[in-house]
Amino acid sequence: MVTVSNRVYEVGILLYDGVDLLDFAGPHGVLSHVSYNNNPISPEHVFKIQLISAREEVTASDPVTVKHHISIPEARKQVENFDILIVPGGPPRVLQQLIDSNGPEYQFIQAYINESKNQERILMSVCSGAFILGATGILAGKTVTTHSLALDGLRDICQEAAKKYGGAPTKVMKARYVDGGLTKTGMRVITTGGISCGFDGSLYLASLKTSESASNFSAMLLEYIAP
Repeated sequence: MVTVSNRVYEVGILLYDGVDLLDFAGPHGVLSHVSYNNNPISPEHVFKIQLISAREEVTASDPVTVKHHISIPEARKQVENFDILIVPGGPPRVLQQLIDSNGPEYQFIQAYINESKNQERILMSVCSGAFILGATGILAGKTVTTHSLALDGLRDICQEAAKKYGGAPTKVMKARYVDGGLTKTGMRVITTGGISCGFDGSLYLASLKTSESASNFSAMLLEYIAP
């Protein structure tokens, strides 16, 4: 039986054609190694991770074909069950197309945001995944980051969202990751820099839900040392 001390958090990682492989594989690897008992042989997992996409197979930008665990329509039916949603990045033109087309990926992120009332949940972007978050307006008034080569692009998207939805200006800065704090509805927004920064953001996320010890143990298993 799951108790308060060993709760398993439901994590969704949103995939789409053109997604960067390391943007989602990095967080997946970090979180899958986090355990309550710090035992790699018989771990008490903290996170249950599901890959979500519109189609059964997604072609990452590398290219690598990846199969999902659950479709977006299925995930939307149980969106209230997800404690954490991770949005990885990809080529800016791909992200812009997802935004402009109001596709199922964009709609799922909006559904997750709208469902997150009066409960603390986490929305984390990796690299240019912040573009989609910015387009929804949820980054208004927050300090955020993305890939160092995409900072200006994110500023433009957030400015357009401010014109559309209103809200305070977004401060875009270069960083490994930024905890933007909670929205009025209790959503914690975390954005990370490019690619390897997703490791840092995921380790920070793990420390929030467990402890520094559990987060550090995951980093040790991955033999990852933050810059």
